[in-house]
Amino acid sequence: MWHECATPNLVSKPMPPVLIAHNEPDHFRDLLAARFSDVEFLYATTPQGVIDALTRHDPEVAFSIKHPGFPGPAHAPIPAHPSVRWIQVGGSGFDHLLPWDTERITVTNGAGVLAPYLAESVTGGMLALSCGFLNYIEQQRARRWKPAAFTPLRDRTLLVVGFGKIGECVARNARTLGMRVLAIRGTPEPHPAADEMHGPDALCTLLPRADFVSLHVRLNPATRGMLSRAALAAMKPGAYLVNTSRGPVVDETALIDALNSGHLAGAYLDVFETEPLPAESPLWSMPNVLITPHSSDNIHGWPRRFAELFTDNLERWRSGKPLRNRVTP
Repeated sequence: MWHECATPNLVSKPMPPVLIAHNEPDHFRDLLAARFSDVEFLYATTPQGVIDALTRHDPEVAFSIKHPGFPGPAHAPIPAHPSVRWIQVGGSGFDHLLPWDTERITVTNGAGVLAPYLAESVTGGMLALSCGFLNYIEQQRARRWKPAAFTPLRDRTLLVVGFGKIGECVARNARTLGMRVLAIRGTPEPHPAADEMHGPDALCTLLPRADFVSLHVRLNPATRGMLSRAALAAMKPGAYLVNTSRGPVVDETALIDALNSGHLAGAYLDVFETEPLPAESPLWSMPNVLITPHSSDNIHGWPRRFAELFTDNLERWRSGKPLRNRVTP
């Protein structure tokens, strides 16, 4: 008679401590403790704390959330430390971690987590510019009653440069408002959220066709200065620029000139070449420019939303399953 084999009494190797690099971990500390009661989490809330945790504990996993209160340089030591094998980035950008050893380290990001909310900001910015809300704010302050006609978004053309998860959400919102959507991405297969899909080489031919240009690209050598003086000059006279990606993607001096000359009707800018935007920048006082302080996806509870993705990926890491949102430099 066959007997069922007894299961060996295996003792799994305990997981090394997990580094959490974020200055306000109370947003999700309870979430991690509840999901992983057997894991020690090292909460590094200062740049020195990151270095101390790395040198004293040699973690193999790190959850790194970069934002203005805990900027990129504080996270740079993580990929350089030899014990680290996987880094989960809170947002979508990972240029602050470059370069890393791709043979040793896997990097995943939070792309898509806040995409619908950033797209709301972009849509709101386009509406504010198109409907003349910036002018009405000035009139309100001056207690001046002066109605003005505006050109609606419906039937106008939006060019989405960078058609990832954010770009797709922006495109869907625009289509809902009756806009025509042109889009650019590295692999230009057709997509239902875009009327036309093109490759990066088409940028200069598409710029003259767009009433609005919205940028959603990573900062890398190919995109730095992508919207150059020549590219801005190629835009349709009276068009609007929206940049919620990275400041250095645009030649800021050339943009200021294009706005001053009237070639561009206005801009919604969330990112800049230098952040915080210097007080002496002429962008602050331009009546046709809407400025937000790199906060276009700064919704309530955003750190916890990133932590929820991290907990799912940590479960996958421990069980040997493929990680979500793996990126390559």
